[in-house]
Amino acid sequence: MWRFLRLVLAFLVAFIIAVVLGTLLLTLSFTGAVVALSQKQKPIIALPDSSWLYIPLTGELREYQRDDLEAPSFSVLSLAFSEPKASVPTLEELRRALEAAAENKKIRGIVLYAGALGANPAQVQQIGRWLRDFQKKSQKPIHIYGEYYTEKTYYLAALADSVFMYPGAGGGIEWNGVTAEGIFFRKAFQRWGIRPILVRVGKYKSAAESFTEEQFSEANREQLRLLLEVVWTTWIDSVSAWRGVPAESLRTWPDTRIFLSPKEAKNAGLVDALLSWEDWQKAFTGEYSTKNKRLIPVSRLLREVEEKKEKAPKVAILYAEGAIGPTEDLQAEDMVPEIERLRQDTTVKAVILRVNSPGGAVLDSDRMATALKALKAEKPLIVSMGGVAASGGYYISAYADSIFAERTTITGSIGVIGVLFNIRELMENHLDLRSDRVRVGGRYADFLSPYREPDAAEIARLQGAIDEVYQEFLQVVKAGRRFPSVEAVHSIAQGRVWSGADALEVGLVDGLGGLERALEAARQKAGLDKYTVITAPKKKNFVENWLSKWGESLAWLTKLGSKPSPPTQVLQMRLPEVWID
Repeated sequence: MWRFLRLVLAFLVAFIIAVVLGTLLLTLSFTGAVVALSQKQKPIIALPDSSWLYIPLTGELREYQRDDLEAPSFSVLSLAFSEPKASVPTLEELRRALEAAAENKKIRGIVLYAGALGANPAQVQQIGRWLRDFQKKSQKPIHIYGEYYTEKTYYLAALADSVFMYPGAGGGIEWNGVTAEGIFFRKAFQRWGIRPILVRVGKYKSAAESFTEEQFSEANREQLRLLLEVVWTTWIDSVSAWRGVPAESLRTWPDTRIFLSPKEAKNAGLVDALLSWEDWQKAFTGEYSTKNKRLIPVSRLLREVEEKKEKAPKVAILYAEGAIGPTEDLQAEDMVPEIERLRQDTTVKAVILRVNSPGGAVLDSDRMATALKALKAEKPLIVSMGGVAASGGYYISAYADSIFAERTTITGSIGVIGVLFNIRELMENHLDLRSDRVRVGGRYADFLSPYREPDAAEIARLQGAIDEVYQEFLQVVKAGRRFPSVEAVHSIAQGRVWSGADALEVGLVDGLGGLERALEAARQKAGLDKYTVITAPKKKNFVENWLSKWGESLAWLTKLGSKPSPPTQVLQMRLPEVWID
């Protein structure tokens, strides 16, 4: 009987391994073919005269590198109505493309296509500032077309020379305010016998509220309200100034209209003309086509821009994007060598750290901060904050010479949180499973086990570790930001998040502005007249990205059933997990 069971088990294991290896080989073969075809350079055809730089405001906006593993999206509506299928370029691609378009005589202007844009308000502000600089520098027009505008895309539409909209049913402008919304699991956990155990420092540190509460705490509700008020005020003031619409109208519409239909939007002065995308193309390019040769995508224009090979000093923009941790997008294992490389490169005279991160693991945050402190000792280090630079994202920013943020940047969150899950009741009462253990070496050999209730001594030890990390965090901010005392930092810390505008008032940032302000600060600090901008880290190609994701998946699988992570990885510094839109 046992021999039979062993044979069955061996067969199942061999079958699973064969399927995994077969899938891996097939996928590698396919991706290799795709990469080979994608790297086959087509001859560059000269741009037609009177071309337009075409920028789709559709999809998730990344700061530096898109996720090449994302499956292409197909839409019946896009096929029926000829809606452009391209996704928004990265922020770095937009920066370079707008600079090139301003100088290229064949580029007549810019065409924005408003779709479902996934971006932080601060990122939208940065794009808006670059577009205004383009208008001033080139004296070329910006036009925008959309079927349905959200507050984010209409912010960009308001600064355009002309705003166009689809005239039929379904079109409109969403103008109903901004909100922060979260989902809370406490009741569901109680039903299924899962008990979250929370340890933290700071009454505002609310990242685990979705596990332990049924609604926002009063402290969290207060800080979220203040953040949203800054965003909403920024939207209203900007749209009112650029479109000449009374600010009072913009404030009262959300209570009466929710969204404006195409006709209402035109009558209110938000839209200049109503026409279809096909008619727009005929009017502005002289033709209509699903592949209009006069609408030049960002990638096409950037192919014409040669890399600068002059021996001018360099200013490096180092992008730090994503959650922080050994299995997250932003890893010390990758970033520390990049920081060290920039430190040792004598041609790099200054570094701008572009941060767009909600935080993450303490250990990785500290390793990156230490490396950045060493870099700052040898050359200027300027931080430019994107949509979010909170908790661990602020930790890695603190040592900079200067920090700049947008008014709507979410920053601060100086605090530490840890959350454990006890699933013993779920296993025993709902799954009819039992756990047992044999301990050697000490009564706490199974410390952090999710299969039993932690005792008071374990919770106290974990709380002590979190208190220690918090004190270290305060020391980093005190030293980096030159606060007079740890108590002064604590008074604005406690896990509280701040908008960029409020962070300026309490001394967490030095000024408001985007990458262009950081570049100017770096130039002045390094004493440069001319410089070349380079970017880091090195972008991953399709295969590298795919293999990285595969490795992360294997690492996740190997952790199933293994011993929980040590406290340095359990302790997290994160932004509240809520949707802000």
